[in-house]
Amino acid sequence: MSIKKKEFELHTQSFDWEGKHLSFETGKLAVQADCSLKLQFADNVLLCSTVMEKNPRSDSDFLPLMIDFRESFSAAGRLGWAAYRRREGRPSDQSVLYCRLTDRALRPMFPKGMINDVVITITPLALDQEVDLGVATIIGSSLSIMTAGIPFDGPVGAAQIGYIDGKFIINPTRAESEKSLFLLLVAGKKWSINMIEAEGNEVEKELLKEAFVVGQKAIDASCDFQTEFLKKTTIKNQEIVYNKPSEALIAYISNILTKDKLAALTGNSKVPFNELSSLYEKEVLAICKENIADNEQADFTETKVKMWVFTVIKYFLRHRTIDTGKRIDDRDQKEIRPIYCEVATLPRVHGSGLFRRWDTQVLTTVTLWWPKEYLILDDMENNNVHQRYFHHYNFPPFSVGEAKGTRGTGRREIGHGRLAEKALERMLPSMDEFPYTIRAVSECLGSGWSTSMGSVCGSTLALMDAWVPIKKPVAGIAMGLMTDHDDNDNITKHIVLNDLMATEDFTGDMDFKVAGTKDWMTAIQLDTKLKGLTMDIIHETIDRAFDGYKEIMEVMLQTIAEPKSTVGQYAPKIRIIHIKPEKVREVIWKGGDVINGIIEKNPGVKIDFEDDGTCYIGHRDQAVIDTVEAIILEIASDLEVGQEFDAKVKRIEDYGLFVELPKKKMGLCHISNLGQRYDIPLTNHFKLGQVIRVKIKGIDPDGKVAVVKI
Repeated sequence: MSIKKKEFELHTQSFDWEGKHLSFETGKLAVQADCSLKLQFADNVLLCSTVMEKNPRSDSDFLPLMIDFRESFSAAGRLGWAAYRRREGRPSDQSVLYCRLTDRALRPMFPKGMINDVVITITPLALDQEVDLGVATIIGSSLSIMTAGIPFDGPVGAAQIGYIDGKFIINPTRAESEKSLFLLLVAGKKWSINMIEAEGNEVEKELLKEAFVVGQKAIDASCDFQTEFLKKTTIKNQEIVYNKPSEALIAYISNILTKDKLAALTGNSKVPFNELSSLYEKEVLAICKENIADNEQADFTETKVKMWVFTVIKYFLRHRTIDTGKRIDDRDQKEIRPIYCEVATLPRVHGSGLFRRWDTQVLTTVTLWWPKEYLILDDMENNNVHQRYFHHYNFPPFSVGEAKGTRGTGRREIGHGRLAEKALERMLPSMDEFPYTIRAVSECLGSGWSTSMGSVCGSTLALMDAWVPIKKPVAGIAMGLMTDHDDNDNITKHIVLNDLMATEDFTGDMDFKVAGTKDWMTAIQLDTKLKGLTMDIIHETIDRAFDGYKEIMEVMLQTIAEPKSTVGQYAPKIRIIHIKPEKVREVIWKGGDVINGIIEKNPGVKIDFEDDGTCYIGHRDQAVIDTVEAIILEIASDLEVGQEFDAKVKRIEDYGLFVELPKKKMGLCHISNLGQRYDIPLTNHFKLGQVIRVKIKGIDPDGKVAVVKI
């Protein structure tokens, strides 16, 4: 009996997007998922599989959305990981960043009150390592959700914008990205943007605004591709579960939390605000206790009561700010909270900077180390890539008053650390100017919001304290937004807020972080609860952010205006010298005999070579560096006509003297070159071991050296 060939109900569609191939396919792979979409962009192939939980927990008060990016070395044609394992382990930082990008773009598009778990798994099947995966991940996830029939206000498009030689590049390759003045990754719906991730080398404001317009057009195109695919796809709409308060519960709680009562929340910083709002929540729960205990009162659950207490507080504060311009802590919309800066906070560390902006407090330390002690990036997209500067960000629970232990590095910490890293990395000196590996660590000791921008400021202070000759100082600010909407969810009124505080993030609509120098931008990150921002709001925010972070920088520069002039006492000193590449072997010699001898005679010295003959010599004692440099240069130097040396007499013959030269060479000073007439034997005039000053007169093809006494 012959086996029948399996037939698939395939749906495939291809597009040309700015010269790159883009295609979608469903119906063939992972058919038990609600939807599995195979997306190909250039030669990158991703499988975007979406599954929704049909029976969620009824008491959940948020959308349990998970983006799971599964790293795959085989997709890149590599084995990867350690030789004793050869299996993918925990996600790399880059995989985590892809997850965060996608979550930030998609989460606002789900219906409010939806509590069904949604898991989107991104499985790379093939990688060309030429085009960044962030754009494809967002687009594939958006289309996978919609094809799965899950309620979702999409499609959500995405694009990355570069700028080379006066031209915008849509979705640049990695080679183009390295040449680009900036990289701007944007996502959103047609006509609006809801997620931004950008880095650049001091991008001027008007060019940045133009880039957003170009980015919006590219988003629109990617949305159109998805719409075309969906038109020819059969979709079975799924039923979802909501957990939202009823109108009756809303009215009940609103009568308890009156405007007069809520007015006490204003004029407070984060901690007293949180204490008072927590007290209000307990009071309302106590009043509703009997209704909550009554099983017949299905609408009176503890979860729903807490949700609406927060909603009432949020509504009051938002409209107070929008209507009066007065914020939760009574600042006006452009006012920045009090700032304190300090450097050299800690002994022995190579550099330290303390930055405090009201409740937010960040202590950054900088460690300078040997050039070869770089961070090695080894993931599916990076094969043994050396990263010279890296920033680590820690957010311990005590920073927000939580009684919890620290449980490793979370996705938020990886994302915020990378943002601060991007803000500063293009302002660092070259390796030739400053031959160090540089690690910055920001410890968030208190959070009143925007600890990532606090880390940018703290890192600038610490780098300058550590003698790192950064090109320009960098500061950062978080911008907020509060909006009012009509019945069609269009924004009718808005107010942009400088220096966003934590309570305004919870009650407001966006967290728009901007970092840069006194001249222009180096990094941007946007999260928003809205389905999108208009171009007018984005442009207004950029204008205000540039002015805002410059105010912060003025305070920073009062503490330390420029990098210190010398490296700290406890940091290693490093000198760069250059020798001919073919001479490196002579310095190292067989089995490392020569270089090991140098190190033994100068304990603690560090010597590293590059293939081009660049040599790094490091030690805490400058005198040791000087000694080792002289030894290496002596070994690596060629003897040349005209060089002068103090040379020891090693052999005496009647026809001349043999003297010892550098590089264990012998030179003959013929009797006619001794500067005056000497009778023989010459032993009557010179002694073995005697030092005479000589100049090289000639070197014959066989390497024999003739010298003249001077």
